[in-house]
Order: sequence, then structure tokens, then C-alpha cells
Amino acid sequence: MNLPAPSLLIGHPKFPEWYPGQDVAFSSTMDWLASGKRFYCLSVPTGSGKSLLAILAAKMSGRRTIILTATKGLQDQIMGDFASIGAVNIKGQNNYRCTLDPSLRVDDGPCHDGIKCEYKANGCPYYERLAEAIASPIVVTNYAYYMAQIGHSSGLGHIDLLVMDEAHMAFSTLESYLQCFFGRDEIGPFGIEFPQTNEWMEWKLWASRSRHIVSAELDRTKAEASSLSSIGHPVPSALSRRNRTLKLLEHKMATIAGAIGKWIAQKSGSGWRLSPVWVSQYGPGIFQDTPKVLLMSAILSEKTVDAIGVPKSERDFLVMDSYFPIDSTPVVHVPTARINHRLDEYGAVIWATRIDQIIQRRTDRKGIVFTVSYKRRDDLMQRSRYNSIMMSHSREDVIRMVERFRESKAPSVFISPSVTSGWDFPEDDCRYIVIGKIPYPDTRDPVMKERTKDDKDWTSFMAMETLVNEAGRGTRSRLDKCEVLIVDDSWKWFYPSYKQFAPTWFQDRVVGSVASVPDPLI
Repeated sequence: MNLPAPSLLIGHPKFPEWYPGQDVAFSSTMDWLASGKRFYCLSVPTGSGKSLLAILAAKMSGRRTIILTATKGLQDQIMGDFASIGAVNIKGQNNYRCTLDPSLRVDDGPCHDGIKCEYKANGCPYYERLAEAIASPIVVTNYAYYMAQIGHSSGLGHIDLLVMDEAHMAFSTLESYLQCFFGRDEIGPFGIEFPQTNEWMEWKLWASRSRHIVSAELDRTKAEASSLSSIGHPVPSALSRRNRTLKLLEHKMATIAGAIGKWIAQKSGSGWRLSPVWVSQYGPGIFQDTPKVLLMSAILSEKTVDAIGVPKSERDFLVMDSYFPIDSTPVVHVPTARINHRLDEYGAVIWATRIDQIIQRRTDRKGIVFTVSYKRRDDLMQRSRYNSIMMSHSREDVIRMVERFRESKAPSVFISPSVTSGWDFPEDDCRYIVIGKIPYPDTRDPVMKERTKDDKDWTSFMAMETLVNEAGRGTRSRLDKCEVLIVDDSWKWFYPSYKQFAPTWFQDRVVGSVASVPDPLI
């Protein structure tokens, strides 16, 4: 079937031709939109142009579409390509300044104290953007904002098509949204005490009873703020903070009181953290009543979509092979040491030295090293002979530091524990990737232990998902080349045992172990 070029279909000159296989994915998506199935699960390799597929599905079907991304960085990337065709971008309130008090972000604005603000209807940058988004046929946002908007507010309007990009991230997004922490200082002023147990049903009962105390206090606080505002008095900052604290506390207690399934209560510092063991029963909270839901990821699997509650009877699944040359992205294990929490000083020196050896032979290009944790990141940057060409990021400045790395010239090495999904580093932005550790989640965590009781392969499945994502950050087209070097000897047992969790296109690229650091790709 010969399709018109994407640029003709959406009126955007940047896409004059189809990526290999992209036309097949588009045609199958359009067939699904005309079918009776509600969900379509599209597993397409890294660099296959998923964002363009989402825009094409929206434009060609005429359905009002919300596109969800894993990160704000990917959100901005999509808007860079498609703002000109009418897509509207919206983020959380903390990304906008309050018009009434520019020293505050909108999430801290007086309107959250129950005070009427004249700018809310006209002049507030956040609410203006929200109104624009609700009126737009295509909206781009991130999972965290989307969940908050449908959970705490009135949503983003009617949705005909929900596109979940990087859909493998939906599980962790739901988990983060649902998870609640209660601090002793938070509940103490209201005479509330914690249960003296970690029994889940006791915590549900506690939340249900305590919520009424908090709700009554919140009503009093709102009334006091409204009374002051009505006679022209400013609301004291202490009263504003109390109002917001109470609103958040009430919401958390409502979440726990109404929780379904098994949760884990664990002591954490001066408080308690409550987390769901599984989130599949909360999947409808993402899907809402949307008639068509498109899930896309380079590592989408049946196990992934089962975990977020996509019913088997309501879904179709398409798994596509990669059209990129296999030898452009070899995955090689370089024997080093087993990298885990038992790593001693000698092993740490060997590990850092091996990474230095890789960098030493690649100073004509840029690379990325994935370390899994910030602690191991710091250890590498302290030990490395090449720390002068290394850069990294904190949890707060990821976008800024990624852009700084992209703009840097070789030699340059980006050390990251977390830039594993939703980020692109094409061509000279990244020519090699070092996977410093098999990215297992913390298996000592009580929630993870409980999940492993139900599914003994869960943590290995998660580790493989993350590893495959890491490996795909640098190869974005057929002409691109980026080698992947694994320096954790756990690979020797991990990969043979769990390679079934990796997509076929990744398995095809695994070379195996080599005796020493290989020559760079030319």
C-alpha cells in the first residue's frame, strides 16, 4: 500500500517520508481506530517515530486526542515538532507564575485558599493555558499532570483518543500518584496518632476515621480565609500554608480510606509510607471513559499492559521488528566485576578503571554512562581520570543538564542514574553508552518483596525493561550508530535467565562477552 508522505497528511514539512516500517504501524493503527477494540498496544523499536504516529492518528481520525509523555523533556520535544499544527502543551501549575503575586507559582497562589481571584478567568497564565488545552483538538501533557488533573480537578475535557507514549512508565506513574506519606508533625496538631501496627486494614480504618477530623478543620480554615478576604484583609501566609497542608492531608486520607487491593505500610523516618502492591485495579483511573486508548513503547509487552489493567478481551497487540542495521548498535559485555551492594573497594576501583578504559579510546566522541544510583554516580566521578569531561544532573535540573550535554563538544561524557526513558541523543549527541550496572530495583524494599511473592520474575522484568531503554537512547535512525557496553558481570547470569523479557530487536543485537574493551565503532 502506497501512502502519501506524512508531511502531506498533517501539513508539516519536517516529515517528507516514512521511517522504515512506520507506514505499516500507521495503517494498522487506522484499522484499529475503525474496529471495535478499545485498546491498541503498539510495540515499536526505539527511533521508529512514535510521536509522529500519535499525531497522525489524531489528525487523520479527527478524534480529540490527549498525548501523554513520560517526561517534561519529551513533552517539549513533541511540541517542538508539532506546535505549528495546533497541538497545545500544558504542564502542572508549578510551571507558571501567579499574576496576582509574581513571587509565587500558581500552585502556591491565593486562589488555593478559597479566595476569588479576578485573574483566574482572564490573565492567569496557567488557567489561560488550561482553557486553551480544553478547547484544543490535540493536547500534549505528562502522566503526572494528567493524573493530578483528573484526580484533583475537572480533567482536560472530553477525550476521544488517549495516546500513552512510553506506556511502560504508566505503572510507576500510577504507583507514585497513589503512594501516600504521613508525617508525625503533619498529623500531631490535630490529636491524631498513628496505628501501632503495619496491618493494612487497620490503616484503612485509621484513615477513614481521621479524615473527618481533618475535613472539619479544613472547613474552618477556609471559612476564616474567606472571611478575611471579604472585608479586604490579606490572608496571612501561615493561614494559607495551613489550608494547603489540610487539603493535601485530607486527599491522602481519602485515598487510603478508599484504597482497593493490598497495600504495604512501612515506617519511614518520622512517619509512615503507604504503597499499593499492584496498580492494575487503578488502570481505569488513567483510561477514564475514553473510547480509544493507544499504548506505545519500544518495550511494550503483554506483561506490561497486564500490570496496568488493560483487559485482554479489549485489546489488540502489534509487535514490530527494528529496521535499523544490527551492527549499528552492538550490545557487548566487557568483563569487569559483579556490581551490587556487596561491591568492595577493590571491585569499585576495577569498575571505574574499566569505564575509564572505554572513555580513553573514545575521546573523539560523546557518550553516556548509566549508573542506576546517584551514590554510584558520585563514586565514579570521584574516581575517574576523565571527570573533567564528565557532567551530570540532580533530580531538579535534568532538562537543563541534558541540553547542556547535547550542546557540548567531544570529548564529553554524561553520567546519569535516571535519563533512561523518553530522551533522545541522536548521531553525534551520543556514540556510545556504558551500562554501569544491571538496573535492578531495590529488592530489599517491602513493596518489592511483596510483589516478588506474587511474581518471582517481577524485579528481573523491571531490570530488563530499564536496560533495554538505556540501550536505545543513542540510535535514532537507520544511519545512526551507537555501541552499548555493559560493565556489570551480573550480565553473565542475568541475560541467559531473562532474555525472554527483552524484545526480539534487542536480542538480535547482543554480541556476548569480549576479552577486553572493543575498538570503537567507525
